[in-house]
Amino acid sequence: MRKKRTTRPWARGLRTGAAALVGVLAVWLAWLVGDPAAALDQLREWAGSAQVSLALLSAELGLEEQGDGLSRWDRMVLAQSSLLGGVLPSQEPEESAPPPSESGDLLELDPPGEDEEASAPLPSAGAPEGIIPKTMVAGSSAKYITSGSVSVYNHTDYAIDIPALIQNAPQLSAAGEGPKVLIYHSHATESYTMSGTDVYESSGDHRTLDTSQNMVRVGEEMKAVFEAAGIGVVHDTTLYDYPSYNDAYNRSVQGVAENLKKYPSIVLVLDVHRDALVANDGTIYKVVAGTVDDCAQVMMVMGSDATGQVHPNWKVNLALALSIQSALSGKWSTLARPLVLRPTRFNQHLSTGTILVEVGTHGNTLQEAITAARLYARTVVELMER
Repeated sequence: MRKKRTTRPWARGLRTGAAALVGVLAVWLAWLVGDPAAALDQLREWAGSAQVSLALLSAELGLEEQGDGLSRWDRMVLAQSSLLGGVLPSQEPEESAPPPSESGDLLELDPPGEDEEASAPLPSAGAPEGIIPKTMVAGSSAKYITSGSVSVYNHTDYAIDIPALIQNAPQLSAAGEGPKVLIYHSHATESYTMSGTDVYESSGDHRTLDTSQNMVRVGEEMKAVFEAAGIGVVHDTTLYDYPSYNDAYNRSVQGVAENLKKYPSIVLVLDVHRDALVANDGTIYKVVAGTVDDCAQVMMVMGSDATGQVHPNWKVNLALALSIQSALSGKWSTLARPLVLRPTRFNQHLSTGTILVEVGTHGNTLQEAITAARLYARTVVELMER
């Protein structure tokens, strides 16, 4: 049985005061504007604000001042209110949808962004109208950890020793029978800015079911590089984000598990996405590797166990990604954006050798993304052939 809450005297006083205040405001607004309807609309706007609503809810329910303090039961009941339900802070499942800027969601930034610093704008010739090219590099935030040419943007509280991790990175091997690489796409329908002959029928904002124009095509280009080197690849072309985007990771994790069971020879798992960057004023940015013509940047996103979820080998996966980052930086200094370390897992708990890689942003063209994807795959091939 749910314990009955007791209303505290000060809470009753707060509600009484709030009611009196609303009454006074109503009279004052009606006198000021001479329009009772307009006054009522203004009062509704004030009463519907998140700050006012949550303050009154906290008083009514006897909640702590930290956060919103609402239990799942409170949320379920209050969500039925058309007035209060809309101001409750959302609580998404940990892996039902990825964090902004790392799996195709829009990142609102006022460049240089909070996560990265942008180099001076490149000439916009050749870029679709209104899209600004930027080369993203490590910023000055204390969250950046840099060693030589390798930078990590650390969203966790863990201390990261880049040289030690690279030194102990696992060696990927292409030896033996069976496929060695699994490529899949939790957000397969993500697509790029249309350009030239790369046009498609949209299924959403920069999304399409056309596998010759979405992330499946990028995966095919990477697969071709691996296979040209004699490395077997399994490419899972399932559209895990269609028709429902929010549960994409819950579906893709099942596909990865099935493929790992079917092909125990796999040593590298790549979840290939594209990022998205848009400023507060609506300006779209594309990321470009300044050292390679007509080429997007790539960004690896690695998970951890910082949320308390089981992920025992996250440092092994991080070490592998850092070794790839180092190799990329050694060949093309700005091809790779700083690696991002997140608290969540991104399906990477299923196996060692699992990496989420973002190829360009929605502002890039498909051809720019293909160039970056090929260079990334070529670098990994060289590491596997050592």
